[in-house]
Amino acid sequence: MTSHDPASSGTLRVGAKDDFVLNAGSWFQVLDEKQLLVTRVIPPQVPMFRQVVDYLESKPSPADQYVSPADEARAAVAVCIRWGSYFAALADASRPFSPHARDENTSHIADSEMARLNIEISAAFQWWLTLKGSDDRRYTQLAQRALTHLQAGPKTVTHVLEGDILAECAASKIANAVQSAWHKEFLERDLELAREYGIRTIANTATLMSWRNGPVENVHAGQRPGHRFNERRVLPRHEKAIMRQAQNVLRAALNALSQMIFEGAWPPPPERILPFMRPFCHPRDWSYTQQSLEIDLPMNDN
Repeated sequence: MTSHDPASSGTLRVGAKDDFVLNAGSWFQVLDEKQLLVTRVIPPQVPMFRQVVDYLESKPSPADQYVSPADEARAAVAVCIRWGSYFAALADASRPFSPHARDENTSHIADSEMARLNIEISAAFQWWLTLKGSDDRRYTQLAQRALTHLQAGPKTVTHVLEGDILAECAASKIANAVQSAWHKEFLERDLELAREYGIRTIANTATLMSWRNGPVENVHAGQRPGHRFNERRVLPRHEKAIMRQAQNVLRAALNALSQMIFEGAWPPPPERILPFMRPFCHPRDWSYTQQSLEIDLPMNDN
């Protein structure tokens, strides 16, 4: 189906491999609360990243081998962002490019789409980090399978400031200092939030630093909306830049979290989570529980 087909409902599918098609949700045309015609996209029942995990774990077990921190980050980005989120639909090479795709003054990701992406990527990171800390063998094999069976990002992974910030958050020596400096009025509230939502709190911060505050903003920002449904809106060069930045940040973060696991601070106690909640690196208004979000795309915004 293309954007010019007369159908008014369907399933949004993305071919990841010859033997693997992702379900990115169902869609239909409807009048919104302002009586404007929109395309509403409902998330799939099985989150996209779990579809990716299920596919990978259906493959033969790989031979045990060392996974470097760089390759661990590449695998995480492939599973949690490139293929395990709505980003797969926006960058789908089988779809025609939006006529505005190369216009830098056009926004190519709607606010509602960005909200869905933030939620899905954070939920996927939460699952990924939980597995990392609970089942090293399964985690390593999943990373190996991802690098074998999925298109991953650039092989060169380098040092970036955002990675240092996440690594600092995970350092044991900073936890006491952060807690001592925390605003007394909010300390108990925030420790309780850290206690209740734990790893998702870290995942939200990792998503903000590796994804949301990176090159994706060049695709999201723009003076004119260009959010036509079912068209490819992410150029290959933007995709590469987004994947590279996410990998660079996550390499340092995952390496630091490995140290937390080695120290026995996993699942992390609230005081070890608090550094990830500092205002300059933690999104206060993001969900700690959602897995995805339905979106509305106007039919007449182009």
